[in-house]
Amino acid sequence: MSAHRPVGGSVRRIDSDAKVTGRARYAEDMIMPDMLHAAVVRSPHPHARLLALDGGRALSVPGVVRVLTAEDVPGVNGYPEYSHDEPLLTPVGDTVRQVGAPVALVVGATREAALAGVRAVEARYEPLPHTFEADQALEPDAFPIYPNGHVLATFEVAHGDMEAARRASEVWIETRYRSSFQEHSALERESATGYLDEEGRVTVVCATHEPHWQQKWIAAALALPIDRVRVIVPPTGGSFGGKQDPWPLVAMGLLVYTLRQPVQMAFSRREVFDATPKRHPYDMHFAVGADRDGRLTGIMVRITANTGGYDSCGYYIPNYAITASGGAYRWQAVDAWAQTVYTNAPKCGQFRGFGSPQSTYGLECTLDELCQALGEDPLEFRRRNVIGQHDLSFLGYPIAERLGYTEVLDAIRPRYQALSAEADAFNADPAHAPLRMGVGLAGMWYRFGKSGSLRVETHAELARDGHFVVYVGAPDYGQGTNTVMTQLAAEMLGVPRDCIELVNSDTARVPDSGIQGASRATYWIGSSLSRAAHALRDAILAVAAEMLDCPPDDLTLAAQAVASRRDPSHTVTLEAVAREFDALGRSRKVPGVFDLSPLFPEETRPEYTPHIVTGAHVAQVVVDTETGQVQVTRFVAAHDVGKAINPPDARGQIEGAVVMGIGSALSEEYIPGATTGFMTYTLPMVYAVPEIETILVEVPSYLGPLGAKGLGETPMLPSTPAVINAVSRAIGARLRQIPATPERVLTALRAARRH
Repeated sequence: MSAHRPVGGSVRRIDSDAKVTGRARYAEDMIMPDMLHAAVVRSPHPHARLLALDGGRALSVPGVVRVLTAEDVPGVNGYPEYSHDEPLLTPVGDTVRQVGAPVALVVGATREAALAGVRAVEARYEPLPHTFEADQALEPDAFPIYPNGHVLATFEVAHGDMEAARRASEVWIETRYRSSFQEHSALERESATGYLDEEGRVTVVCATHEPHWQQKWIAAALALPIDRVRVIVPPTGGSFGGKQDPWPLVAMGLLVYTLRQPVQMAFSRREVFDATPKRHPYDMHFAVGADRDGRLTGIMVRITANTGGYDSCGYYIPNYAITASGGAYRWQAVDAWAQTVYTNAPKCGQFRGFGSPQSTYGLECTLDELCQALGEDPLEFRRRNVIGQHDLSFLGYPIAERLGYTEVLDAIRPRYQALSAEADAFNADPAHAPLRMGVGLAGMWYRFGKSGSLRVETHAELARDGHFVVYVGAPDYGQGTNTVMTQLAAEMLGVPRDCIELVNSDTARVPDSGIQGASRATYWIGSSLSRAAHALRDAILAVAAEMLDCPPDDLTLAAQAVASRRDPSHTVTLEAVAREFDALGRSRKVPGVFDLSPLFPEETRPEYTPHIVTGAHVAQVVVDTETGQVQVTRFVAAHDVGKAINPPDARGQIEGAVVMGIGSALSEEYIPGATTGFMTYTLPMVYAVPEIETILVEVPSYLGPLGAKGLGETPMLPSTPAVINAVSRAIGARLRQIPATPERVLTALRAARRH
């Protein structure tokens, strides 16, 4: 790879050395003079009325400095734009709605003092009836968790003639699939450090996906102008969506505002399990049909999602659940409806794929059942039913990006066929009994981008010493956006990547580039930065052209200078160009704006623009039919990435998501009231990781930088259904609840044998 072509090839992450050597400073690593420590008083009850709260005894504990309650919040006690009716601290007289709900903050000179103060706070509760199950919460006589009922939100899509679709069906099947609560299991526990910066601003250093949103919510809680709050995203030890939760940042803002000195707060692992958001469990009912030619007819979907005790963005889950439940397939009729329901389980929130992996699991397993009923090959069946680029999608309107699903299925076909043949040969050999091998296929589509906000801004600057600085709001919590942003800037400027300085996710220094979530950073923020870098290059060449008395198109930009193409000795340094900018009164910093609003008029566009990305996975498993144990032996994952900006990172994203999908399929299940840590939550260990082959399919996007599309979350979606389809085919019995633990595998086998 040329030094001047930073995109593609094998590119080292810009933060890898600091992370592997331990030089990277995470929020909990920060040490500041006179720093205090905070701990949280949390409800031990899943549902209770807080009758009294007394911090007097805690204040007598040596080292305890302050106890804060809801009465100490000067502004909005919560962040209603993100989570309806979730308080920052529960006031006396109100109800706590989950175990771990925060009721007070204790500040101490040391962490030990703060924890001792927490134990000394006297809180009196009236326990109330509770339920962790959505179906129980929906019962007419269910005890009220919220006064206006337990349904948080609904969403539906309906079009076409369902009765006609059913009449045209050769086969019509109905299924029910269920998923579980899941814990993010990020290596870094939730932690935050706060202080007053040199301008007296309340400054919070904490992992988040959108520092400008957090800045706004902190300011509202403190009743401060927004410019008196600063949020900085430090190196982050994983998120997978969990660190999108605003609570730690807003709480830290309150602590700094009140104490006026540095404060640090770090959750214990038990607190992470009790109090942080989980993946929403779904109860899904599908009814689908196909005609005698193997073409899909109609689809009916009903989904209930358990959002736990607080909203935590569960308000938007029905939309995402329904969007993912139809796939990139051509349907003659659609009738789909979903709801989120409050219970007293832990609040559920953002988790890799946000509401989409569960629906994809339900759909792709249902399609596998339909293929079995029809006697169809699963890959060819899917390929036959892919929507065309301009067809009406499941959502009722065409998609806005190049689909690439046919190309994905074509790319994975040889591997699917080879693994299927291997399974047939394995199962034909009686020496392998009681083991059975199965191969499962699953596809996906994912609406990436959270494109309710269609305008993104970034900045690029020529520094006084002649190097380049780019300013973005694209928090890197392990997925590699820092590296991708420097690659794109270097590519557009035409200089080596080490010429680029990145300033990322500091609200005092960077523009609001929108949320970093829904796999949107490369496409949205990268497009904006590409425009900024290109505009800066044009501005530099224009100034240099005047200095060198030659046309701009005769010039080339290098690491430290601008030179004439015709006469390479005719040069001017970038430092000199920077001085000329200043002499002319021209800004050395230029904006880059990526704005899709003109392409989607407000009066006609849907809530989210349909930017879709696709992929398909094949899983090979071996099942011991005597013990129910499942081993995933081979895995192939193909994804349309549009353009691989950083291929090693792209492959790493896919491999990590495959492992997460295997965990979701076979072992990960958070049980409210029982799961308290990793001793009671089963993550896949290294021996559970199969050989993983990744296939990067590049069908260039219409609008993304250099043709790139979103990727980060998408590989999670087909991983789980591919495994479940493989296990179901291996044992000849359908598994409809995840995780498919050995007990559930054996139960399915016994039920099949009885019939």
